[in-house]
Amino acid sequence: MEVETITKSGVGIHRNQTKKTHFPSIEDKLKPLLVSMKILGIYFDPTQAKNKVEPSETYASKANPPGWWRSVNRLYCYTVLLLLWFNFGRCAVGLFPHDGSLPLRIITTSWMLHCALNATIIIAACQKFTHLRSFYKHWDSLYSSKGSMASGYIFPLQCQCVRPGSAAGWLLTLVNIAAVYVLLFGDLPVSPAYIQALTRPFPASAWMIIFNMVLHVFQSGAWIFPVVFIAIFARILRGQFIQLGKILSKKIDEADGHFPCQLPELRFHYTQLCQAVDIVNRSFKWLLGVRVIFDMFLACFAAYQIINGSSDTFVIAVDVFWLGGGVLCIIVSALCSSDVHDAAHSLLDDIFSIGTQNVTVEQLAQLNLFLAKMTGTSIGFTAIDFFVITKEFLLTLGGLFMTYFFLLLQFKIA
Repeated sequence: MEVETITKSGVGIHRNQTKKTHFPSIEDKLKPLLVSMKILGIYFDPTQAKNKVEPSETYASKANPPGWWRSVNRLYCYTVLLLLWFNFGRCAVGLFPHDGSLPLRIITTSWMLHCALNATIIIAACQKFTHLRSFYKHWDSLYSSKGSMASGYIFPLQCQCVRPGSAAGWLLTLVNIAAVYVLLFGDLPVSPAYIQALTRPFPASAWMIIFNMVLHVFQSGAWIFPVVFIAIFARILRGQFIQLGKILSKKIDEADGHFPCQLPELRFHYTQLCQAVDIVNRSFKWLLGVRVIFDMFLACFAAYQIINGSSDTFVIAVDVFWLGGGVLCIIVSALCSSDVHDAAHSLLDDIFSIGTQNVTVEQLAQLNLFLAKMTGTSIGFTAIDFFVITKEFLLTLGGLFMTYFFLLLQFKIA
C-alpha cells in the first residue's frame, strides 16, 4: 500500500506500510487543550461513549475513564456554570445606583455575562450529540472511509499549535488573575472602589473577597480559553485544506494538461473537510457572535472611559487593559477564523488550471461539482450565521472602531 503524505520538503510517497494504518483520535491530539478546559470547568467529555477509529494498540490497552469519573467531571462543569451565572446575577442586582463607580460596574457586569455565556455555549456543545461529538466522529471517520483508503491519500494531522496555544491560554489567564489580585490586595488608591464593585451588593468582607477571587479564576478561563479553542481548531482545519491544495497542485502538474484522474478522490476529501467546518460551526458561530458583541462593547466603553473618564493613572491603566484585552481577543478569533475561509477557497486557482484534454463527460461533471462547491456558499466560521468571518470583516470592524475613537476625541476637544 502506498501512502502519500506532506512533508516539510514537499509531497512524499512512502511504501511498505501495513495494510491497516492506526490513527490517533483527534481528541488525543487535543488533550493539552481539553484537559486545561476541564480543569477550568468549561469542558467535559461528550456524554456518548467514545468512538475510536482503529485505535492504536497503545491506546486500546488503556481503559476508558470509568462512568463515575465522567459523571463527576460533568457535575463539576455544571457547578462552575451555575456559580458563573450566580455571580453575574449578583452583580447585575447591584449595578445601580448611579455614581462615580457606575462605569466600572458596567464593565465588570458585562464581562461576567460574557464569561457565563461562553461557558454555557461550550458545555452545551459537549452535551449535544450534533455538536462536538458529531465533529469528533466525523473527523475520525475521514481516516477510515472507503474513499480515503482507496485513494491512498493520508493527510497527517498537524497539531503543533496545541501545546503552545494551551500554554499561551494559561499565561494570559494567570496574568488576568494576577492583575485583579494586585488591584484588590495592592492597597492602591483605586482598590476600595474595585473591592466594592466586585463584592456588591454584599458587604466587602474578607470571605466575599476570597469568594470573588476563586470565581475569578473560572471567569478568566471562560474568557480566554474559548479564543484558544477556536484558534486551535481553526489552525487544524486550515492545515488540512492547505495539505489538500498541495496534493491537488502536484497532481495537476503531473497530468501535464490532461485531466487528473485523482480529482474525484480529492473532491471527496474536500467535501468531507467542508462538512467538518459546518459541524464545528454549529458551536463556534455562537462563540464568535458573543465574542464580537461583548468584546466590541468592552473595547468601545473602555475607549470612552479613557477619553472622558477619570485622569487617575491607575484607572486609565485598567481601562487600557480592558481595551487591549477586548481588541486582542477579537483579532485572534477573527484572524484564525478567516484563515479557514481563505484556505478553503485557496484551491480555486488550481481548479481553474486543470487541463481538459480528452476529458470525458463524467470527468467534466466532477470538475463542475468541485468548482460549484468552492464558488457557492462561502466556507468558514460564521457569527450567529449572519456572515462568514473573513479578513474583510476584520478590516471593516477595525475601521468602525477607529471612526468611533476619533469621533470621541473630536467631541472631547470641542
